[in-house]
Amino acid sequence: MIIPFSELKLYLSAFEGKYIPSFVNDLARDGGLRRGLVAAEAGNKTLYVLISDGCAVISRVLAFSDEEDLLSDIPIDEIFAEKSVDLYLYSIENDSVFSDLTDFFTYPVSVYAPCAFVDVPKLISSFSENKENALLCFKHGSVMNIVSFEKGNFKGFSYFDPAEKRYVFEKNAVKFGSYLGSLDVSKPIVLCKKVSEKILASSFFSSGLDFLENDPVQAESEVYFDCFKLVFDNFAKVMPAGKVKELSEKLFSYLRGRYPQLYSKLAFSVSDGSVNWESLLDERKSIAVEYRFGEYHRYLDEIFCLLLKTSVSLLSPEKKRMLALDIGEKIRRFEEENRDFSGMFDRFDKLLKILR
Repeated sequence: MIIPFSELKLYLSAFEGKYIPSFVNDLARDGGLRRGLVAAEAGNKTLYVLISDGCAVISRVLAFSDEEDLLSDIPIDEIFAEKSVDLYLYSIENDSVFSDLTDFFTYPVSVYAPCAFVDVPKLISSFSENKENALLCFKHGSVMNIVSFEKGNFKGFSYFDPAEKRYVFEKNAVKFGSYLGSLDVSKPIVLCKKVSEKILASSFFSSGLDFLENDPVQAESEVYFDCFKLVFDNFAKVMPAGKVKELSEKLFSYLRGRYPQLYSKLAFSVSDGSVNWESLLDERKSIAVEYRFGEYHRYLDEIFCLLLKTSVSLLSPEKKRMLALDIGEKIRRFEEENRDFSGMFDRFDKLLKILR
């Protein structure tokens, strides 16, 4: 379902659902989107994530059955389990529209019925009589138009213009009145939400953002980083820190020659004997988006392969054997505890043959 937006910034087809948390977290890392909306659509189900200053502020999953029944209690994991979703990133430049969408995702439905069964003028009059804040929404097929009322007074109207294929944001009540006159012909579904601060104070209210803690790209990357650290720890056992730094500069220079931006911040610190591998997560934005999620491990495999080949010439047979065992056990445990990463051990095992 399409809801008010300013501009479509990105569309990805056949996006794997489990990487949605990674996509949303990337928006926060980049920080370039002031306000926006992520929509992930799979069949009749859509996950919406509202974005402010790059960060997610609320998420909801909505669906409409073939009979146009509204389903709002769908577990978010159903979206993440999808192998292929259509992913949209929209900007929202209008502050009033952003406020309306915040209310739309926050408050429960008080009325939901075909237009023929709703006395819309009477409903609007009740807003005025009770000085209510409310949203009155009209679903035309896959499009949702939203009207907002503040203390019973008309505040604004967001409607989709099919000719222009964009939303128009209108504050003219006369235009809204003209739209109301067309409802008998278009026969939309009417949805109403009463805006009340009591809902926000309720213990039942949830932002729905717990899913951001389960970021598969970050989880997988951190396992790689731990393995990279094991390799560097072994380097430190056979050469002084200054030599490790020289070696790292040669390795990172080679990597920068292949992907300058991605590896631009990699550096070895002599003071604590570590590499700032986490910078690779920040610089993933330099990679084409189709390789930034499910295919990102290929870049990490390249680094790992380079480190293992370097280890062959520096470590004794026994140290190489122990390193392979330590890395293999780490990956085995991770895969057993995280079923979403099945097959990761086999991938690592092929790379570890370099040490054997």
